[in-house]
Amino acid sequence: MEFIEKTAKKLYVSNSGLSKPADQFGFGYPFLSYSDIFHNYYIPEKLTTLVNSTEKDRQTCSIKRGDVFLTRTSETTDELGMSCVALKDIPNATFNGFAKRLRPISDEIVPEYAAYYFRSNYFRAQCISMASLITRASLNDGMIGKLKVRYPKSTEDQKRIGDILMNYDKFIDINNKRIKILEQMAENLYKEWFVRFRFPGYETAEFENGIPKGWKTKTLNEWMIESFNGGWGEEIAMPKTPNEATVIRGTDIEDVKASRYCDVPLRYHKENDIKTKLLKENDIILELSNGNINNIGRTLYITKEILSHFDKVICASFCKTLRFSDVRVAFFVWQYIEYLQNSGMMFFYKNTGANGINNFNFKRFLRMQISIPTDGEKLEILLKIHNEISVIREKNFNLIIQRDLLLPRLMSGKLEV
Repeated sequence: MEFIEKTAKKLYVSNSGLSKPADQFGFGYPFLSYSDIFHNYYIPEKLTTLVNSTEKDRQTCSIKRGDVFLTRTSETTDELGMSCVALKDIPNATFNGFAKRLRPISDEIVPEYAAYYFRSNYFRAQCISMASLITRASLNDGMIGKLKVRYPKSTEDQKRIGDILMNYDKFIDINNKRIKILEQMAENLYKEWFVRFRFPGYETAEFENGIPKGWKTKTLNEWMIESFNGGWGEEIAMPKTPNEATVIRGTDIEDVKASRYCDVPLRYHKENDIKTKLLKENDIILELSNGNINNIGRTLYITKEILSHFDKVICASFCKTLRFSDVRVAFFVWQYIEYLQNSGMMFFYKNTGANGINNFNFKRFLRMQISIPTDGEKLEILLKIHNEISVIREKNFNLIIQRDLLLPRLMSGKLEV
């Protein structure tokens, strides 16, 4: 393949996105968020964030096929210049002010190719080397214009490269749909057996105070062996004795569930934080604060599969870790918290805070009573579904690894298409 290399300013024009106060979000028109850009090679089919944008906003910050979006500012260089490409026009949509839009001025580059090129190590290394570290890593229009874009001269070759890599993402998407079905099965089984008490043999079961006889009722605090806050996940200054650990933030929870581990950042931490706050298998991460009150109380169940892909893992300071001695109890409690979140009952533990940051009433949450069956067989069935989900997530992770190994070889021309 014959490759061409040009600076970005010869191929794209760069523009900033839309900045609005917090009270203008949650209604209005589609909005491409910082998280959407950070976690996706190309814009998702549906944008879930809404913003109250004006007609002028929608014209100035529009999204059209071929647009490339780059994160322009971050606490660390590792998160700078993460890209997302529009594969189609999105009517009435706007994009985040902490991002830059690169709108093509020619049709030399196929968007499906661009989706993967701008995620390649070759391009990412340029972004990192250009970053100016003052208080935050940042990219301005001048820097972006100097970035080099390398692409096959033939648009057919670009399409083939894009198709090869997108096939991996299609398999990943199919697996994610399977995971959602299994999660729904687990949720339905949980509600049927452990909320409505319609488990096998319930017709002849004895009940005491509305609870099946033999089940144990304790507060969440009594079921746990310990809970603790996460580390300072947003720390910028390097400590005297730097230690690097992967930090799972509230905003990462959904992506870690989807096996996008490669996007979860590494941070420097104090040695004591890492020693005392390392996550273990069967821990539960609970999000304590967020600008979006609906996200408070979201959880992540820490599996062996998750830990196998990180050297050291802690959660961010605005999350809480719950730890249990019995894996069956841990998974049951996690399923119960998920049920509360999905049914809206977590509302009773949420508080609206100042400056748009909402908080979780953890002390009250610890007093919540949970009834768990002593019959381990019922709990084992839940765990089997969970284990099947873990296997599929592991397959997804391997697909991501394979795709990311192919990416630089295809982009460099070392591998013919």
